[in-house]
Amino acid sequence: MGYVKGSIDLSSTQDGLLLEQVLRSRHATHDQLWQFFQLKARENRRRIFNWRMLRLVQHGLITRLNVKYARRGWVYAISESGAAYLAGNGDGAALVASKAFKQLDDPVVLHSLDLNDVHLTLIRCGELIRWKSELEILCLNELTGFGYAKDYDAVITIHSDGEDSTFALEYERQPKAANRYWQVRQAIEKERQVRCFLYLTPSYELLSYVAGFFDRCAKAVYFGVLEDFRQHGLDTTVLDSRRTLSFALRAVLNGNGS
Repeated sequence: MGYVKGSIDLSSTQDGLLLEQVLRSRHATHDQLWQFFQLKARENRRRIFNWRMLRLVQHGLITRLNVKYARRGWVYAISESGAAYLAGNGDGAALVASKAFKQLDDPVVLHSLDLNDVHLTLIRCGELIRWKSELEILCLNELTGFGYAKDYDAVITIHSDGEDSTFALEYERQPKAANRYWQVRQAIEKERQVRCFLYLTPSYELLSYVAGFFDRCAKAVYFGVLEDFRQHGLDTTVLDSRRTLSFALRAVLNGNGS
């Protein structure tokens, strides 16, 4: 390929896109990164993708974690060297990447992998304009004066029925203590940049538990099940905090679910 032995040339757009995706995902499987690469870089040659991944790992820019989940495969994360390279190229999210380096326990990793599935679902629907990752939000909140009231899992903008709509996403894989939800509710009620909020959970039981803390919330908070979202995307059914009214997510975002 014309590279000096022991060195790496990161001038290609594809390498940059791959590093950025690993950073923003925090953790991602080989197959998830392949799907992102196909959708974002329009690269359909699996052999070339595998070669890129291998060289980025071998040169210490991406770390392959010592975990392998059933049906998930190997998991990758950005390394300190990879984050430093991105930060040097003006990527603000890389400046706070140290927040992700030490979070390698199973619940955190699996949380990231599920969020990747949500992100991929939205890309495939063809209506996603922007997925602002948690690290991008964290960067705004810590380093600027125009951040959000909370470090959401993502802030998402979609284009549906001729209009742009933005909502904040929270994915709750495991229940938290009650006082934590009251803190989250207070932050959401203070939020000025986002008007609509979506909680996804793996089960209806957890959905019901979380939703109970947002009854009569001053902001529009809706709740859905992850697997439904994987299958239906923006057409998934979401519930209000009382679990008495249901809407298609698309209708909620278009202002027809209130």
